[in-house]
Amino acid sequence: MISKGAEGAFFPTVSASAPQVSSPAAFEQKAADFNSELHARPSIYFTGPAIVEHVAFMPLDGAIKEFHDSLKADGGISVRVERHTEFVTVTRVRKLASEPEGWPETDLCEDDFARLAGLSSPLLVCHVSILVLGNPPDQLGTVLKTLDFGDTATSSIGGGAAQVCSDFRVREDNSSRIVLFNKDLNAHRLGRMVRRIFEIETYRSMALLGLPEARRLAPLLGGYDAELVRLTNRNLSTPAHQHKQLLEEITVLSSHIISATAETRNRFGATAAYAKIVEERIALLRETHVPGFQRFGTFVERRFKPAVRTCEATALRLEHLSRAAMHLLDLLQTRIQVEIEFQNAAQIQAMADRAATQVKIQRAVEGFSMIAISYYLLSLLKFIYETADHAGFHFDPMIMLVAVPVVVGSVVITILRVKHALKTES
Repeated sequence: MISKGAEGAFFPTVSASAPQVSSPAAFEQKAADFNSELHARPSIYFTGPAIVEHVAFMPLDGAIKEFHDSLKADGGISVRVERHTEFVTVTRVRKLASEPEGWPETDLCEDDFARLAGLSSPLLVCHVSILVLGNPPDQLGTVLKTLDFGDTATSSIGGGAAQVCSDFRVREDNSSRIVLFNKDLNAHRLGRMVRRIFEIETYRSMALLGLPEARRLAPLLGGYDAELVRLTNRNLSTPAHQHKQLLEEITVLSSHIISATAETRNRFGATAAYAKIVEERIALLRETHVPGFQRFGTFVERRFKPAVRTCEATALRLEHLSRAAMHLLDLLQTRIQVEIEFQNAAQIQAMADRAATQVKIQRAVEGFSMIAISYYLLSLLKFIYETADHAGFHFDPMIMLVAVPVVVGSVVITILRVKHALKTES
């Protein structure tokens, strides 16, 4: 949990371009905040018979803006209000003149405790009352029946310095009752022991807030499992060219799984954190067995840990489903990518074939071009020869015979040189 020291800690920002050194005042502020964290949330110390009521609320808007604690004392009544990350607690100690014969009647209702916490119609998390009495009696069962306790879990705690009893039943006023017999605890140890018991009950209730979410998700996860199997089988039989509909269905399933994970990640994470605190607080009780009774911590763990494991299993199942869906999506995308690459390769091969055909046609055209150019040049020479002959200039006919190979050779050499020049430029 984040307490007032951690929430109010001051962290100076450091520029990436020009590192800064914290000023002495800032360093002293940080040290003061960290040191105050060591002394945050002290217990209410008291002695003698007393009734201690502890109520935890969650704000309806889920936001706690202030993390300071407050303590008020008026005669034999002390009230401490503590603000945690998700909830606010009110602890009220009312000293008794003598040990009562029955359970003392409360003089405050839940609305009164909510007003003490500064909240308006909040959500009740837990309401626990501890009756602190003297030495444990010899006939414990008789005393517990007088206090209207049912099947009770009892432990000797604090190395035998006290004894805690609870039936873990919630009464009509939404409260549960615990009896603490003080054998050898001074005011400080008694206050700390009462605080540990309250923390066990509060954090246990906070941890169990994840259980309804796990139960709500159970049928949905079953449907997601079946859908994932169906889509996986379809991926094996669906042709690559019909992948679009399958891809859309896998994407929808992945979206549902990611949405469920995002909705419950914080709750399941808090459940794991609260469960760890409960285990630590139970260990701090230093329980020993009381003959004829089940241990307090054993009763809590046997009924509390399965619920926590249910939340852990649901979170793990969500994570595995998300990974499996993403893996299936990757497989389908890989399949689609391979198909696209195969189509691209086929298109490239077709283009290469067409290019080879064009090269062949071009070479054939080049041959015809040589013949055509040679023919036109020879026709031009023949025209010049005949015109000169009519004009009275007579040339030897051998000149035309010699001109044929010369013209053809010149054309071939010229075309080859042009092709070579174009190839060099490319």
